[in-house]
Amino acid sequence: MGLTPLFFEMNNKNVLIIGMGSVGIRRARRFLDADANVSIIAHSIDPEIKEEFIEKGAKFYHDEDRDRLLDECDLVVVATNDHELNREISLKAKDKLVNCASDITLSNIIVPSTFKLGSVSVSLYTDSKSPLMAKELRKKIQSVITPEDILNIELQEHVRQLLKDKFDSQAQRKEWMIKIKEDETVQQYIKENNLESAIEYVQKKLLLN
Repeated sequence: MGLTPLFFEMNNKNVLIIGMGSVGIRRARRFLDADANVSIIAHSIDPEIKEEFIEKGAKFYHDEDRDRLLDECDLVVVATNDHELNREISLKAKDKLVNCASDITLSNIIVPSTFKLGSVSVSLYTDSKSPLMAKELRKKIQSVITPEDILNIELQEHVRQLLKDKFDSQAQRKEWMIKIKEDETVQQYIKENNLESAIEYVQKKLLLN
């Protein structure tokens, strides 16, 4: 498979999820949180989960609606406990983005294990070899990324605009970004969780140069 990692804008995209086992539920939550239009076909689902999904905007349909929904969707998640049915649906939807839970070879899109820390999104995929190790690696990465890292990202978001207003040269802006990242006063404010003072200090520093 010629896979490459991407972040895909899902706002108002039509997602069809067939099957509401653990995989279908996880995928539904993921795409609902991304503001997609989620349609679900499921023979059974926990009433509380169904209520949760309806509150988030999901719509539920029956098997007889499947072909129409396949035509209308941008992405289909096939996650029933019937592997033959999964194969049949995946092959029928081959011109769509397809995520087949039971057979990766029938998928042309993978939904990796993903988590967010502040404005940092991290996705992990082990080529379907070890979901367990994906979880272990996730824990390791989470332990390495610090609150200071997140605050530095927030600071640099502000700094980038200041630098664009002051310098036309990309090389100058890059040089200043490095200076600010390595500035001891800036990093002390960051350690103190004082982003506002860090921004004020950087603004004054730039105005004096």
